[in-house]
Amino acid sequence: MPDWSYHTFFKPVLFRMKPETSRNFTLQLMNTLARLPLGDKVINFFGHMQPSAELVQNIAGIRFPSPVGISGALDPNLKGTSAYSNLGFGFIEVGPISIEPCNLQKPIIRNTDEETLWYQHLKSNMGLDEALGKLQKTKRTVPMGIWIKGETEKELLQLAEKLDEYADFFIVELTGANHIKKLKSMTGKSIFLEVAHHQLDMNKFNDQSMDGFLIREGVQKDGGIELGKSEMAALKNSIQQLLPFKKPIIASGGIHEPGDAMELFRSGASLIQLHSGFVFSGPGLPKRINERYVYERTSETKQNTKGWLSFFLMGLGVFLAGIIALFIGLTEVLLPYDEAFLGMKSEEIIAYNHHLFHFMSHDRICLAGVMISAGFMFMQLSYHGIRKGEHWARKVFVIAAAVGFLNLFYFIGFGYFDKLHFLYYLIIFPFFIYGLYRTRNMTIGSGGTNLHNSNSWRKSQLGQSMFVISGMCLLSAGIVISTIGMNGVFVPEDLMFFSLTPEQIIAFNEKLIPLIAHDRAGFGGALISEGFLLLTIALWGYKEGAKWIWWILAIGGLPGFLTGIGTHFMIGYDNHFHLSPAYLLFVFYILGLVYSYQYLCGRKEQSMLFNRYEAKKV
Repeated sequence: MPDWSYHTFFKPVLFRMKPETSRNFTLQLMNTLARLPLGDKVINFFGHMQPSAELVQNIAGIRFPSPVGISGALDPNLKGTSAYSNLGFGFIEVGPISIEPCNLQKPIIRNTDEETLWYQHLKSNMGLDEALGKLQKTKRTVPMGIWIKGETEKELLQLAEKLDEYADFFIVELTGANHIKKLKSMTGKSIFLEVAHHQLDMNKFNDQSMDGFLIREGVQKDGGIELGKSEMAALKNSIQQLLPFKKPIIASGGIHEPGDAMELFRSGASLIQLHSGFVFSGPGLPKRINERYVYERTSETKQNTKGWLSFFLMGLGVFLAGIIALFIGLTEVLLPYDEAFLGMKSEEIIAYNHHLFHFMSHDRICLAGVMISAGFMFMQLSYHGIRKGEHWARKVFVIAAAVGFLNLFYFIGFGYFDKLHFLYYLIIFPFFIYGLYRTRNMTIGSGGTNLHNSNSWRKSQLGQSMFVISGMCLLSAGIVISTIGMNGVFVPEDLMFFSLTPEQIIAFNEKLIPLIAHDRAGFGGALISEGFLLLTIALWGYKEGAKWIWWILAIGGLPGFLTGIGTHFMIGYDNHFHLSPAYLLFVFYILGLVYSYQYLCGRKEQSMLFNRYEAKKV
């Protein structure tokens, strides 16, 4: 559930439910998906939230993949624990966990306008026995901190003993003079001391052996606890008071946008935890924070000059081949070896049924348009993405190109050896292999400039969703066209256009349908490759200020639309029912461009909340 789907489709529905119901439903759904055999792969594909290797840091003897965690108080029933590690979180807090269950007597209050949550208290949990059952089923891929709550030192020690195998560190309250030392001695794990804004009595902490502090989210209000951006002032003040202890500090709550996280890091927080911001800003918030953190820590733009040019030349080859194919489709249509395979000239087909001949040109022109679009996208990914060390761009390029090369099997499968296509593959494939080899060590992850949940960011959620839907539509269309090409070859509208049955075509020339099927399947395969390009660029490269992404989507889509729709009117095949999917796709495409423009083409957030030297110290 990345931001583009959360804000566009799910949040309007979820926020009509009671807070407890929407929370449990969302977390349970994410957890169920994460536990499926390929569930984590699906989440990673659509969210692409894996933290950059540059974010890794060791704090209190623990290796954190990123400085962003999730508060246990958001999920006291452990419904989403397995899914969190796929959302870009570098650690997970579980809890609170007490010996006996503890329930809220008053409902959670969600204020959408103010973006606040009100809880009666943050002690709600299912109890030790049920928590143990849940933890046994949880996949641990990032550090897990377990927040234990006991009324006495004995209860804390009992909880720690039972939960020790699941914890990388513990979070505890101050309940006794030596209980932290006893916990550390018994478990050997790092202990973070939980403190609240209104309970910062510095003198109590002087003689404690904790490894760090965790500032608990929430400020007291109306007899309960309120969570929201209003916590930021209290969080920064608490951080300043704890800095003299020179211990790592986890600041929990208050963060609704990357700029909030940067303020807390600048104030001295070592790690942060999300709560209300995860609800209101969406599950993409940890990724946005991670990307901004990388951006502010990186002193220079990453460059990877090895291999990008080879990829660029391959893209240029696809682009030029598309231009050549378009020229042929608009003029000769059939090449000499096509006529040799059929055993007849183009003129004979035209004389038999000129609509059938124009239908064949329509397939080849559409294929040419897709090749031009794909070639342009390949070149832009190489120059603007791979050249600058963007791992996601290489991933998009490699997978889309590999899918495109598989089209060769379509051509072979129809018993028709297309010499020009084979020569085309023979020329571009070495460039692909060389680029693949030279870029094999690119670093995963990248930076991003986004700081705020601005109006342009909010609009961009709809824009991004339109591009994602467009990419999925192209993929689906490619699969359908390929399937038709390998089976029935024609749809009813095709047969109506040239007023022939397949039997009549076979009677005229039995090799004509295999040639058309070869073209149709090849066009479908190319459409799958382009659909994957559009989909993954929209999913993985969509970042604030990335003008080249807007232009690659704007220009890259035009050849496909112009040939795909225009050629139908050119040959008189203007069945609007047949073209309705293309019309709808064009609407999605235009909406995507309109709603994305301000976010992608606006000025980047250049104000640095902490300079690069300070960032490295954090």
